[in-house]
Amino acid sequence: MIVSVAMAVVLVVGTVVLFRLQRGQDRTLAVTFLLFTATIVTNVDPLYRWLDPLVGGRNVVTVVSDCLMVAGTSTLLWGVAKAVGAAWRWLRTAIVVAFVVVVVVVVAAFLALEKPPTTTTFMLVAGDQPAAAVYSIAQTTYLGTAVGATGVICTMRLREARTAADLVGLWVIVLGGVLGVVRMVVVAVMDVAHVVGRLDVTRALTSPYDVTTPGAVLCMASGMLLLVIGHQLARRRRARRLDAALASLEHLHDRIGTDNAYPATEDTATRLSRTIVEINDGARRSRRPLDADERAVLAEAESALDDVLDTSADRA
Repeated sequence: MIVSVAMAVVLVVGTVVLFRLQRGQDRTLAVTFLLFTATIVTNVDPLYRWLDPLVGGRNVVTVVSDCLMVAGTSTLLWGVAKAVGAAWRWLRTAIVVAFVVVVVVVVAAFLALEKPPTTTTFMLVAGDQPAAAVYSIAQTTYLGTAVGATGVICTMRLREARTAADLVGLWVIVLGGVLGVVRMVVVAVMDVAHVVGRLDVTRALTSPYDVTTPGAVLCMASGMLLLVIGHQLARRRRARRLDAALASLEHLHDRIGTDNAYPATEDTATRLSRTIVEINDGARRSRRPLDADERAVLAEAESALDDVLDTSADRA
């Protein structure tokens, strides 16, 4: 229970942090944290024992929380894919279809098995039933495949990390993907062994299960946080660079820049782009070449603008 409480605390804090950091932005990863948090919190033993009897006392909370974990893993895969520029349309379709299929199988298997009264060790109590094995293996296979795919996507994007936080976050998610795949194999073997009566195998695999389950969750959660923090740091660095570039062009623009009567805007990148255009227009009209210092200042401003445009293109 201590591990569950620790994970719940980490996820609750992470959810609050992500919703604050991603204010006004895409919040897929924040929603992922929220779904993971709901899953872990509802499985904290005292809360589960209080909550499940309120909905019939037949471990309905278990299937709800497991479906939330499946949903959270789906948004995790899609959110990380978007964060690293791998949000392919076919991937989104595959995630949605797989999610629907897994939830249908999990709910059908749960309805088919003989459900014990409220228990915090659901699979230990009901795991000798074939329907319970289907219930567990279906979701675990999806979770392992999804986090493994997330790890593969992150591996492909390691060279494109823009900050140390990005790089560390990607590696932590890769580690979480590895742990998730190992957990998938461990759980599948445990479930089959339980059905066929090999409880010695189930007991032997308890330690790997106890390590890989919280390990995968915490690695994925901390990796997501680091990615978001890395993006925030990079975004602020680019904003400061744009402000500095715009300020550095002020004197040059006042001296030779034209007034193209652009509509007013608060967007710094747009203002910088317009300023560069007006300086170039003014230089051509005056037929006076810029000196070396002026060309250097203009080149730095263009580089700052290109950095922002390249980042926007990567995320599109």
